[in-house]
Amino acid sequence: MSDEKIQYDVHDYSPVNQYIDDQARLKRSASTWRYAKATALILVAAGILAVLLAWAYYLYKKPHRLLSLSEIEQKVIKNEDRIINTERKLPKDDEINTSTTSNILQDRINEKDLEIAKLKEQISSTDNNDEILKQELENAKAKIEKDKLELQKKLLEKRKVKTNVIHFQNVNAKINNTAVTVTTRLYYDDPSNLVPNRSNGSDPIDCYVSFNRDDLKYIELGGKNDAPVISKYHLETLSVSRNDFLLLKNNKCQFN
Repeated sequence: MSDEKIQYDVHDYSPVNQYIDDQARLKRSASTWRYAKATALILVAAGILAVLLAWAYYLYKKPHRLLSLSEIEQKVIKNEDRIINTERKLPKDDEINTSTTSNILQDRINEKDLEIAKLKEQISSTDNNDEILKQELENAKAKIEKDKLELQKKLLEKRKVKTNVIHFQNVNAKINNTAVTVTTRLYYDDPSNLVPNRSNGSDPIDCYVSFNRDDLKYIELGGKNDAPVISKYHLETLSVSRNDFLLLKNNKCQFN
C-alpha cells in the first residue's frame, strides 16, 4: 500500500479569476458613472431653479419700478404744463409794464387774426340756404374781432412811441394742386389806429403769394384794386391762368 502513487490533477483558474476581477471593475465603473450623472443632473436642476427664482424676483419688482417711472413722468409733464400755462397767462392791466407783455399781447392778436381768417373761409364756403349756421359764424367772427380790438387797445397803451408797424397774416392754399402761402400785409403808419392806415392815402393792405419750392419766386398780388403782375414762367410752370391767381387773391387775401 505504501508503494501506491497518489495521482492528482492541477487546474489553472487564473482566467476565471481575471474574469471575476474584470466584472468587479466594470461594476465599480458603472456605479461611479451613475453617481457622476446623478450629481450633474442635480447641479443642472439647481441652476435652473436659481434662474427661475431670479426671474420671479425680477417680475415681482418690475411693476414697482414701472410705477415709479410712471410717477416721475407724470410729475415732469405736470411741471411742464405749469410752466406753459404760466407763460401763456395774460397779465392784468396793472402788470402791463414790460416788453414781454407786448410780445404776449401781439401773439394773442396774431391768434385772433388766424381765427378770424378761418371763420371767413367757413362763412364763404357755407351754403347760402343755411342762414342759421352763417349767422352763428358771423356772430363768432364779430366776437373775436371785438376781442382783437380790446387786445390792440391794451397793446397801444403799452407802446408809448409811435412807429410804423406791419402785421402779416398767412393763409395756406393751393393753386392747381400746388401748395402755396398767401400772406396779407397790413400797414399801420400810426399804431394808435385800430385799423390799417397809410399817411400818404395809399391802400394800407396788400398781399403776395409764395411757393414752397426754389424754382418759383413769390408774386406780388398787390392791393384790393390792383392787378397782379404774373410772369409767363409762373403760368407755364404751374399750368394755370391769370384768372386762377385772381381767384386766389380774392379768396385768400385778407382785405376785409
